[in-house]
Amino acid sequence: MSDSATEIIRCWDIPALLGEGAYWSDDENCLYWVDIKGQLLHRLDPVTGGHQFWPQPEPICWVTQTATGKMLAGFAGGLYWLEPEKGIRQPLLSLTHEPAHNRLNDAKTDRHGRLWFGSMDNQEAQPTGSLYRLRQAQALLMDSGYVVSNGPAFSPDGRYLYHASSTERRVYRFTLTEDCELSGKQVFTQFNEEMGYPDGMTVDVEGGLWVAQWGGGGICRFHPDGRLDRRIPLPAPQVTSLAFGGENLDRLFVTTAHIGMNEQQKVQHPNAGCLFELQVGVKGLAASHLEE
Repeated sequence: MSDSATEIIRCWDIPALLGEGAYWSDDENCLYWVDIKGQLLHRLDPVTGGHQFWPQPEPICWVTQTATGKMLAGFAGGLYWLEPEKGIRQPLLSLTHEPAHNRLNDAKTDRHGRLWFGSMDNQEAQPTGSLYRLRQAQALLMDSGYVVSNGPAFSPDGRYLYHASSTERRVYRFTLTEDCELSGKQVFTQFNEEMGYPDGMTVDVEGGLWVAQWGGGGICRFHPDGRLDRRIPLPAPQVTSLAFGGENLDRLFVTTAHIGMNEQQKVQHPNAGCLFELQVGVKGLAASHLEE
């Protein structure tokens, strides 16, 4: 069901070439997100409107934080501890076994603070991408065969992991066992051409899965059983990631992109690449701190 009446509270005019990796820092009450191709890390205080950004030496794909505020960032070729204000980054993990044409793409911590992250073919042609879990500065291979991996997201009780194979237009659901293994891979939902491609995702307190629609110009919410609940259109065709934030976690922040758009398309969609803030009538879950 299309929901065109949902209020877009604000459109933050901070256009990104490839906005991604929306991450709400509960400790700082601010939103972080990245411009992968623009090689920028952004930080926004929605209350004051204060915006900062830091150029990076290579494509930056996502960030997350520990309980002590340390920031871990996924770059094209590896994981680094990052101090953006000081311009310092220290390597944690280099994915030297990945093909040279691959890069990292998306990541999240599960309910226990364990980091899950994916890789993809930067040319979006070969199924050389994988899903990993970080354990003691090592990347454990959990699934493979992705051209473009996206997500992941976790059910409120931590029993399920959702992960997208964007080029297949599929969102998969796995059972996440107590010993942190994946089983029972199944198709949770299949996008059609009109819906575009599933991109980043997040889960609300009711277990609803929110998925960004790359090429679909909006976001979708699915019931835990896979039924489509609602769709919210946005004035940007390439919607990339989303995260609940705000003091009460009742705001949904959505990133977009304008990469690959021609001049006519940019005129038709002047907000492409901007950051949106929505009120969707349901609260999200605080991001789990990364385990140290």
